[in-house]
Amino acid sequence: MPSEVHLESRIRLLAVDDDPEVLRNLAMMLSLEGYYVMTASSGMEALGLLNEYRYDVVITNLRMPVVDGYEIVCRVQSLMPQTAIIVTSSYLDAKTQQWIRDRGVRGLEKPYDVFDVSALLQQFQTF
Repeated sequence: MPSEVHLESRIRLLAVDDDPEVLRNLAMMLSLEGYYVMTASSGMEALGLLNEYRYDVVITNLRMPVVDGYEIVCRVQSLMPQTAIIVTSSYLDAKTQQWIRDRGVRGLEKPYDVFDVSALLQQFQTF
């Protein structure tokens, strides 16, 4: 008989991106890999979810209107300092890369391969 996967044993992940296709593809792929994935299509929506739930990993786009990924990263680090963070952007210039290093998060340049996300998540499996 197959064993049942309990929510408590699955890695809880929040994916944030204002591009619906990117968000849908990322969520589908990560769900198929066994992650418990919640999504937010805006920074504002993500802030609400961050106040309600705890996550093991947050993947956020940096450039979004109103509430951007920079604010999401700061909020996650203040509310859940143990949470791993991956930021994505089409504009990973030198200044942005330095900010990523200074914050201690991982960065992926868009367009990224979903296997790159999976590989980064495997590095965080030390929860």
